[in-house]
Amino acid sequence: MPSKKPNILQRRVTGAVKPSEEYHATDNATKKENKSSSMPKNQKKSLKVSAETYKDMKVLKTIEHVSFDYEIIQLLIDQYYKDMTEEQQRRYTVLRENM
Repeated sequence: MPSKKPNILQRRVTGAVKPSEEYHATDNATKKENKSSSMPKNQKKSLKVSAETYKDMKVLKTIEHVSFDYEIIQLLIDQYYKDMTEEQQRRYTVLRENM
């Protein structure tokens, strides 16, 4: 026995709405690629730190006359690397290359 409830799919008329322009999937993909490639390499990731850590970084940036956060982070990493033993440095290098 057929159902007396109206079915949306049954009421749909094929071709009732005609698009004004054809859809091209490749146009969408190229727009996304252009947007992501315009971002500088050093700004692709974000790092969340506490307010105290940020304050300490700001002080170090002032002392070292550095403008950007990533520069002071790199200086801190370099200093930490210098203080490592030779074995730790090798381990660090291997892990860094494999990431």
